[in-house]
Amino acid sequence: MKIKYIIIPAVLLLTGCIGVNRQFSEVKEKILGSFSNEFRTEFQFSVGSSAINISSLVVGLADEHEYVDDMMREISNVQVGVYNKVEKSNARADYRLLQLIDEEMSENGLKYIVRSLDNEEMTAVYVNDDPGEVLHKMYIINLHDDELVIVEVTGDLKQVIAYAIEEKSFNLKM
Repeated sequence: MKIKYIIIPAVLLLTGCIGVNRQFSEVKEKILGSFSNEFRTEFQFSVGSSAINISSLVVGLADEHEYVDDMMREISNVQVGVYNKVEKSNARADYRLLQLIDEEMSENGLKYIVRSLDNEEMTAVYVNDDPGEVLHKMYIINLHDDELVIVEVTGDLKQVIAYAIEEKSFNLKM
């Protein structure tokens, strides 16, 4: 009987925490595949809505950061992958890689809103491609020096942006 008091909270906390989903893995494999195994996984994880909601409760206890709690409640999942370049690797950010990432993201229904390629650093931000659809998914991809970072955030991101604008007191109508 006491075991259910341990299992139920553990299941709720770990929902989405075990691994990244298939789409995230496909994006990662497409990018890493272009480098011929020149990167090794440092870590990758997924945090589901249950863990985010519990975190937002903790953040909500701090009076001065009320907007952070509100924003966290709008996020349903976060996936993060950090990959390190192996020693003596010649892998670097270039326009060909950026085009490859653009193609993969387009196949997954995402379009870029920001792309930057400067020296050996590349950063790109992608959102869902359907303009009539609520903004619900965003990818951030950064390749710099010896590290590749991929982040996917899902949820009501339009509302997250609205909270951020409201907090900074911009006079914009949304």
